[in-house]
Amino acid sequence: MDFIGTTSKEILKYIPAKLYVEEHINYSYACKSCQPEEEKTNIITSKAPNTLLSKSMASNEILSHVISLKYLYALPLYRQENYFKMLGLSLSRQTLSNWIVRAANEFELIYKIMKKELLKRNYIQADETTLKVLEKNGDESRTKHYMWLYKSGTNINPIILYEYQRTRSGTNPKNFLEKFSGYLQTDGYAGYNRVKNVKQLYCLAHIRRKFHDIVITLSKEAREESLAYKGFVYCEKLYKIEKELREKYSKNDDYFDIRYNVRLEKSAPIIDEFIEFINANIYNSLGQSALGRALEYAKNHVPNFKIFLEDGSLEIDNNASERAIKPFIIGRKNWLFCKTEKGAKASSIIYSIMETAKANKLMVEKYLENVTNFVYE
Repeated sequence: MDFIGTTSKEILKYIPAKLYVEEHINYSYACKSCQPEEEKTNIITSKAPNTLLSKSMASNEILSHVISLKYLYALPLYRQENYFKMLGLSLSRQTLSNWIVRAANEFELIYKIMKKELLKRNYIQADETTLKVLEKNGDESRTKHYMWLYKSGTNINPIILYEYQRTRSGTNPKNFLEKFSGYLQTDGYAGYNRVKNVKQLYCLAHIRRKFHDIVITLSKEAREESLAYKGFVYCEKLYKIEKELREKYSKNDDYFDIRYNVRLEKSAPIIDEFIEFINANIYNSLGQSALGRALEYAKNHVPNFKIFLEDGSLEIDNNASERAIKPFIIGRKNWLFCKTEKGAKASSIIYSIMETAKANKLMVEKYLENVTNFVYE
């Protein structure tokens, strides 16, 4: 037979995870020939490996993995307990929880640095969601607490911060944003009105949703003539302009300048027509009807929504903050609640570091490992 060539086939293989214990023996030496009258014996001991959690068996690598499993992949600690048992290691969920809380305490310095940088920005988007925390006495009654989210408004070196608080009081964003001055974009929740020295910027998505929820209940024939559909169309026209801008110019260095000018030319007249439409129809609609509520909501929120025309870097809606808080919501569906307030605070710190890393397109688990090394040093 004569050789006529080769063929190849690529096969994806999997190497199962494995754990092993490294034993580090530290040698100590004493100077026996030193002068006996010296008060202290001259002893030299070799250094132990650098680990974030002193007096713990956890290496920085396993710690980063445990944190990633919970906060990146939404794997609750009781499942991690079973996971490690399958790998041949008995690790209780309490031990894992203690590791996470201790790590978060060490990461708090980084969190504070990130917050300081965030407050220097001129545009922040905010949102909040609920969180169940067990009562301090450890019984099964669960209390509704809150996780607040604050993110930088643009995608240039993004920062995403979570903050745990017991309530939804407006004093929480007021205190968090005390040193911030600029544009604050929210869904319009009144609690944010407590924040001083900011321009409140509202969200088109929430205005649009009020009309959309009515439109989807109507037949095709009734839809075309309904006031709800007309309100919905105004919102759609504005979104169409934003889509065209992204598709044509988002990679341009002067994208924000282009967006600012096009919005003034095309979006501003549509918003003015939308306001006229609202004012012309709001008093002809029943106040407690779905349409009446949609028009009332639009009347109250469109003026502050219109502020997005002032700066090309401002977004038309607050959807970015809702996307940023979604990983927490997905995680919450799996682990359901935090047992303690310390755990809730730890979660806010770790989610902040991990989601900021993800937003900056970093390899999150490797980044977290580097952070543990950095904090230790």
